[in-house]
Amino acid sequence: MGLFNRIFGPKQEAPPEAINEAFHTMEKFASGIMACYGQEHFQGDRQAKAVLSLYCFGGLGALAIQHKMSQPQAHAIALSLLNSFFGYPPQDAAAKAQACITATPDRTSHLYPTIHRGLDGFLHWQKHGDNIAAEDFAEIMAVFKKHEKG
Repeated sequence: MGLFNRIFGPKQEAPPEAINEAFHTMEKFASGIMACYGQEHFQGDRQAKAVLSLYCFGGLGALAIQHKMSQPQAHAIALSLLNSFFGYPPQDAAAKAQACITATPDRTSHLYPTIHRGLDGFLHWQKHGDNIAAEDFAEIMAVFKKHEKG
């Protein structure tokens, strides 16, 4: 059974308070990365926002497993984060969420590494509460910036 099925396969519904808690946990995770990486990098830089949303999708996958969320519950949190936290319009949020869902189990997808590093970074952050995930995100952005210039 792949990660996609573990995250989004048929499950019992998580209680509503778990959904709310997961949303706020992801906001805290993303806000911490933004603070460490530098808020200025997210002002007008669509790439930083897009990469962070991918990275956070990995963290959401971890929470979905931990809280035994159903696919619709995890999808709803992804849509809410993309729309209310990252500021994507509803149609863009839906397209981005679907792209992440499709890429999560696909090792050939260019989105796969960022999503899975986000999952690992989130689990580390959850356990240790340090800035390792933010440093990992900064490394990913450095690679993107390097390829952008090269």
